[in-house]
Formats: sequence, structure tokens, C-alpha cells
Amino acid sequence: MDASGASTNTTINFFRETLVKLYYFPLSTYSQKVLIALYEKAIEFESEITNLIDAHAREKYRNVYPMGKIPLLMDDNEYMVPESSIIIEYLDQLKAPKMIFGDATQQRQIRFKDRIYDLYLAEPVTTLLFQNMKPEDNRDAERIDTARRRINTMYMFMDQELAQQRFSNGSEFSMSDCAAAAGLFYARREAPFDDYPNVCRYWERLLAKPSVQRVHEEAEPYLAELTKRTAA
Repeated sequence: MDASGASTNTTINFFRETLVKLYYFPLSTYSQKVLIALYEKAIEFESEITNLIDAHAREKYRNVYPMGKIPLLMDDNEYMVPESSIIIEYLDQLKAPKMIFGDATQQRQIRFKDRIYDLYLAEPVTTLLFQNMKPEDNRDAERIDTARRRINTMYMFMDQELAQQRFSNGSEFSMSDCAAAAGLFYARREAPFDDYPNVCRYWERLLAKPSVQRVHEEAEPYLAELTKRTAA
């Protein structure tokens, strides 16, 4: 009812979901990490595939985000959330299931494993992927050795940690598992983990999740195209 006493039809929707747009590329491990979390939460989003290898697309994207890194989440108020782990923390405010949960100690452990999976699994595996696409005489042997050493150290750590638990931080799937699934997607080809039985079983559990399956299925055509192009 307005000031004159007439009724009004104004409706306030307190339950409207925040609409989000994701700038990403299917081959990016950090993009895959965020996509897994989005699919776990069944959050609808606008997809903006951004290929930073393409010079034109890269320059166009810098007009959106000057740092030029993906993934980037933008809500319907054009509020920008960069960096994969920060994006997942933001998504945790929007919808369950939580990817970071438990008491302060458990949350710190989730963030810790997320961080080391990014730095010491996903990053070196990506290094191997691109180094192995180069002609052998153009490869950087030192970078390859450093990458393999870090990956093997991570495999030993993961194999020990996973001996007594289903997922990275216990019985529930978390942000750190999103990071691990992205890194292991390339690791299975570039640095096989057959000698680490607990990592192998963990990989099978990750593959059983529809969110992980979907992300990997979406990435496969892009990986095949990249492999074909570099082999030509």
C-alpha cells in the first residue's frame, strides 16, 4: 500500500540466486578447480571461455581484467573475484556443499593442501605438459628435472596421507580435492603415479564424481586439439 492508501504490486524476492559469470579456459588447471566446485554446488553460471594463448583474446580479456589471469568470476553487479581458491571461498557463501569446512584447524589444513597441490602438483605437471610438446632439443632439462622432483615428492606425501582417508582432508570432498583432481588430470599422462597405490585409488574415487568427470570430458577436446597443433 502506498501513501494514498492504494495497493501496490511490488514484490521483493529475498531468495534470488546471485548470477555469476566465469572467465576460464578448459585446459587451465586453476579453471578446472573452480569448475569442479561450481558443478559440485550445481551453481548455474554464464560461461566465457577465454583462450589466453590467442593474442587477440588475451588483449580483449585484459580490458576486463588487467592482470590477464584466469579464472575470474564476476557477479551480476560486476563484482570481480579473481584467483581460484578465493573464487571457491566466495562460492561457499552462495551455496552448499561447503568446500572449506570444519573448525579452524581443519579449514587451515584444507587451504594448506589446496595450496601445495596448486604449487607442487598442478604447476610442475603443466610445466611437463608444455615442455614435452617442444622438440626434444628445445626442452629445458633443468625445468623438467625440477618439475619431476616436486611431483614425486608430492606423490610420496599424498600416498602416505591417503592411506587412512578417502579424500584429501578426510571423508568429505573439499577444495583441496578440486585442486588435486585438476593436477592429476595431466599427471596421469605426464608423470604416471602407478607406483603409488593410494594415489591410484584416490584418483579412481575422484573419477567417480560427476563433477570431475564433466570437467575432464569438457577439457579432452581442447587437449586433443592442442596436441594435434603442436605435433604439426
